[in-house]
Amino acid sequence: MMNKKVTGLLGEHAVRQLVQAVLASPYIEKSDLADRCGVPAPDLEITATMLVDQMILLELASQADSSMESRVPKKIYLVNPEMEEEIRAILA
Repeated sequence: MMNKKVTGLLGEHAVRQLVQAVLASPYIEKSDLADRCGVPAPDLEITATMLVDQMILLELASQADSSMESRVPKKIYLVNPEMEEEIRAILA
């Protein structure tokens, strides 16, 4: 069972929008996430960091698509698989 703090976080609009966007598109890139969730960039950074710290979202590094960008890994996000079912139930 998820703790009350996590349940409370999911009640916030920005957090809810961000988590729903990641649920809809697992392995979404950080740049695409800003477009899909409608959260302003500064708020997105703060919210994403907080969700990663709480282990609600997992932040992974992926190789860039082109060789020019290959030295800078891109960040991708997915919902923690251990919490996904409970999160979906809360967001429903």
